Amino acid sequence: MRERTVRPNGMAIKRLRLERGWTQADLADESQIAKRTIENAEAGRPVEIRTLSILATTFGSEVSLTDLFDSQAADASCNADGSATQASDISIPAMHIGNAPSLPSLLIGRERDLANLTARLAAGVSVTERPATQVLTAVRGWPGVGKTTVARAMAHWPQVATAFPDGVLWAALGPSPQILSELLAWGRSLGEESILLSKDIAEASQRITALLRDRRMLLIVDDAWDASHVLPFAVGGRQCAMLVTTRLPSVADALAPTPGDIYHLDVLSEHDSLELLGKLAPQVVERHQKECRELVAELEGLPLALQVAGRLLRAEHAKGWSVPELLRELRDDKAKLLNAQAPADMAASPGEVSPTVAALLQKSTDSLDPTIRKRFASLAPFAPRPATFELEDIMAVWKSDEASARQTIDVLVDRGLLEPLGDGDFQIHQVLVHHANTLLKLLKKR
Repeated sequence: MRERTVRPNGMAIKRLRLERGWTQADLADESQIAKRTIENAEAGRPVEIRTLSILATTFGSEVSLTDLFDSQAADASCNADGSATQASDISIPAMHIGNAPSLPSLLIGRERDLANLTARLAAGVSVTERPATQVLTAVRGWPGVGKTTVARAMAHWPQVATAFPDGVLWAALGPSPQILSELLAWGRSLGEESILLSKDIAEASQRITALLRDRRMLLIVDDAWDASHVLPFAVGGRQCAMLVTTRLPSVADALAPTPGDIYHLDVLSEHDSLELLGKLAPQVVERHQKECRELVAELEGLPLALQVAGRLLRAEHAKGWSVPELLRELRDDKAKLLNAQAPADMAASPGEVSPTVAALLQKSTDSLDPTIRKRFASLAPFAPRPATFELEDIMAVWKSDEASARQTIDVLVDRGLLEPLGDGDFQIHQVLVHHANTLLKLLKKR
């Protein structure tokens, strides 16, 4: 199969790079694209479409593939064998339909999740009789498990384009969402500039409801922290479906019509975890397979931790430092991992520095009551491997009665910090154990 190339907008790529204070080498490192390819792209020489997709992802969610594509230079586009490619032949992913962010540059082990989610959403809108209510699926899972990454991939999944031919609308919420701004962005994406005249959230929501009445679209609301924040976006007609991601089980429970409408996104398998690590640091994994398998087991398949570890390993290897030593450090002491920056596409907005892993995890603990935060932190020194606790163990650590322990556990489960296993057993992910240990050290200093 021939790989298609297109003429990039070299000036736009260079401008976006300089706005972030990056050299070409920095951009190559952030995007995992060869520096020579970056040079070619900025010079306007033909590159693969996938290269531009990866660059768009690296620059951030406000940059789309079409921003980096020189649509006026179709005559310079060509196939790998040198034959000409017409602009009408170029298959560009539909990330410019609606306002969905760009396609993730690295997605491993999520094909089954994408297929399952698409089937759930499409089934509800493909029946002969229109459903009485809008189809909704809530995706939940550990912090850092890749909920946003999967949602971004959903926006570009071919089966989604077939099921929802009118496109995808995307809203990113977070703990303090700008709900009206997100609704206005939806309206403008639908070509309705008059939505800017909306006086408040309710009016903007009503306007979009009218626009979507006869459309077949997928509405994605990412990173919901409060069920009430999602309600203004439930504006689609009966042919629309909604996908909501949240790290909070309580939000998923409040939004999902039935328990079956909640989709639990699990961690990666050992095989997929090792493949992800191998994509990021291929030479390291090839030379140190045993140690890498041990690291993968220690990180328990959490994609965020694996991505950061892979980048650290690649950087250390490139500098000529001792990789086995870093592997031991990452396995036995997570301070380096927690203090490392997350992938560039996890920055709050283009041009901002991406947060550390600790900062991302801290979102889940900062809003806790001080007493509950202290109780969560106090579990760290007693956590076995795997980090599972029985109710009696937790009561002993907290020196509390059963009623008080249950109340605290309920809050931690609602915050996605504890996972119930049934029969009074609970689990904490190993990366969260190390975050809890960091919190405990900070509390002891006060």
